[in-house]
Amino acid sequence: MPVVYSNPQFPNQQGSSPFNQAYVTQLNAGQMIREVCGWNPSLDPQTALRMLNNVYRSIVDSRMWYGLKVRGQIAVPAPYSTGTCTVTRGSNTVVGIGTSWTPSLVGQQFRINFTYPYATIISVNVSAQTMVIDFPFAGNTQTAGYMILSAYFAMDGNIKYILWAVNQMMGWSMIIGQPVETLNVEDTWRTYLGWSTHFIPRAPTPSGQYQIEIWPSPFQQQVFPFEAYTQPPDMQLDTDAPVAFIRSDVIVTGAVSQALMYRPKQNTYYDPATALAVAGQKLAQFNRDMEGMSNADNALDQRDVSWNYEESSDYVGGANWSQSHDS
Repeated sequence: MPVVYSNPQFPNQQGSSPFNQAYVTQLNAGQMIREVCGWNPSLDPQTALRMLNNVYRSIVDSRMWYGLKVRGQIAVPAPYSTGTCTVTRGSNTVVGIGTSWTPSLVGQQFRINFTYPYATIISVNVSAQTMVIDFPFAGNTQTAGYMILSAYFAMDGNIKYILWAVNQMMGWSMIIGQPVETLNVEDTWRTYLGWSTHFIPRAPTPSGQYQIEIWPSPFQQQVFPFEAYTQPPDMQLDTDAPVAFIRSDVIVTGAVSQALMYRPKQNTYYDPATALAVAGQKLAQFNRDMEGMSNADNALDQRDVSWNYEESSDYVGGANWSQSHDS
């Protein structure tokens, strides 16, 4: 895969994936379900799990948590243009002539000249030397030279926002998040190749993955290191646990406030007034805990800070410079 991410396991943590890393003091999903059901024994475990995941999702969406940050790299392969190809109007199949196409080309972009847009390669038939692209070819049937390169990248690992990236080959930071509309004005035909400077958000893939375009289109093998924020999956198994730095006890408190307002059809021991009063107390506690957890997260990775350039090695003036940096 061209996109590689990393969030290695730390000592004294539990979890089966990079997005399931919790301190050992964290409760797993099974323990959380039992605690929530303890406040309302009539609540079935599946409903309790949905409540827990709803609270978990609201916490995750409330800010860019330090524990959701991962580092990775986009590995760009060298372009390929050996031989020629035949494209047929209205067909998704491209026939290679004098080519050596392999499945490693799947996911890369294909086109025959600058007046046609990039098409993403869906599959490759090695023995027949044919490939299937994601859109039918809209031009006239023809045999011509072609180009295969990596211009679009689907980000693995539930990436939802790239924080920064660098062009390691050229030695500069990439510009992140510029609208594709401005790029369409600057380079409509995508004739600029190499010297990549931008990561441009594009439409997500059919499976919902965050996708970017690298511009100018990279024309050599290279690597782009990056850091990004992820969207962790819902808890499903009893052994699943929340991501690191999002406390399980806060999730439980939020779910308990919902569980106390869940009234089964028949329960002689359920007192609505008492349940609503305790639910309100739990909700207030949840809000207090959320503020404390957010403050703790700020201490780990402040995104709203001011810094003094006088303390920087790059400072060359005599003034006391400061710059605001917003998340």
